[in-house]
Amino acid sequence: MSNTYPSRLALLILFGGSALFAESFSTTEYVTVTKSVPNYSTIQETVPSERCYDVKEQVSSGSNNDIVGAVAGGALGGVIGHQIGGGSGKTVATVGGAVLGTLAGQRVGSTYGNSAPTYQIVRKCETVNSYKTRQVMDGYTNFAKYKGREISVESNTALKQIPITITYSY
Repeated sequence: MSNTYPSRLALLILFGGSALFAESFSTTEYVTVTKSVPNYSTIQETVPSERCYDVKEQVSSGSNNDIVGAVAGGALGGVIGHQIGGGSGKTVATVGGAVLGTLAGQRVGSTYGNSAPTYQIVRKCETVNSYKTRQVMDGYTNFAKYKGREISVESNTALKQIPITITYSY
């Protein structure tokens, strides 16, 4: 056992010392590109378009027969109500006649005063989206050979050379 301890210690010092004095250095070499292949991506775009069509819509006749009937009925009802009653009851009869005459005149005007409906053509439009896909080039994959192995690097442009860093340790 006494012989193995000093030899182990000597090996440990030898390997430990060599690790302390080990050195390394790096260098950059340029390897010629053998081929550059363009890379493509597929993108999808939204394409809006307008779709229009014609619609037949009813147009208000623009008559105010229900309003005219209400005014005429209110006036006539007020006159008739004023003829009925006497004293303070005369005022109540006048107001009541005017209210009832207004309601009756409005109903008569809206029922009998309307003419046939008219129509007009109205153009309506809406936005419709369709989708379009296309290929877009987004760079290159550059290939080269170094010591029998193929290496590749992606870039925005086609390269003539690829820089590689080589580290030597001893």
